[in-house]
Amino acid sequence: MLKMTDEDDSSVEENISIREIAPRPVPRAKHPFITHVREGYEQSHTDSMPRQPGVQPRDNVVKLGQFPPIISLNVGGVVYQTRLSTLLKYSDSMLAAMFSGRHKVDQDKDGHYFLDTNGAVFGHILEYLRYGTVPPSDLSTAVYRDAEYYGLHSMVEKLQLRPEIASIIVKKSHRSQFPGYQDAKHDVIQAAVANASVNRIGEVLICAFRTEFKAKVQNFNPLHGCIVESAHVSIGPWETQADEEVFMKCLENDLMEDGFNVKPHEGKRKCKYYYGQTCQKFVYKLQIIFYPWAPRTSSLAA
Repeated sequence: MLKMTDEDDSSVEENISIREIAPRPVPRAKHPFITHVREGYEQSHTDSMPRQPGVQPRDNVVKLGQFPPIISLNVGGVVYQTRLSTLLKYSDSMLAAMFSGRHKVDQDKDGHYFLDTNGAVFGHILEYLRYGTVPPSDLSTAVYRDAEYYGLHSMVEKLQLRPEIASIIVKKSHRSQFPGYQDAKHDVIQAAVANASVNRIGEVLICAFRTEFKAKVQNFNPLHGCIVESAHVSIGPWETQADEEVFMKCLENDLMEDGFNVKPHEGKRKCKYYYGQTCQKFVYKLQIIFYPWAPRTSSLAA
């Protein structure tokens, strides 16, 4: 058995001080909604501080994330009240985006949130948000336009099953086949008005061509005084399968729906030039009849 002496005890006593370590803060994950609320608070806190001279407050604007549960709306001068949850019902709509707290919405002098659309029509938008109902047929066209504007896709799909809306879609599809259609229609009306300055009939010659004519013979003279040089309006070419007759019928129908008195267009007037081959160009004649004066009535007593 070994015996330790005092000389063998060579250990050194160490003074160890223990210091408490403060826990390291864990960074918070950013959440979009929390960030918006925090920004709204910071903004409201900033707005409550004394303002520097020359800096004007932003009046009549809602701060981020600060919408009450009951919303008062001024829609084109018509006042509505609804729940915030009603406006947020369809998350992919423009209304949901406006009142999500991510945007600032103007207010009128009475504190109503302002929407610059048709006030009478918006009542039907609210009815759909509340009950899922669509308006009567005589109001479908106006409501359809605003439903598209507000991005209410399910309402748009329901309205598209109405015959009056389906007709609009078909006509829009027809017009989209012809590049520059609206410009051509505008030019036709202007030409008709100008040509009717002498009499009440505005005759317009229209050169419509789906494909560009290309001569196949070498000596074909492109400057042969073609009939298309007399045309007042020209449109084409286009890539769809719709032919020139479809264009003319579409144009006629649109003009009649606008209230013009249109005579059915005449058949093709073909160019008579021939040199090795016939010129394939042609024009249509369209007539708009105007009545610039009322029939006279005799002022003499019988």
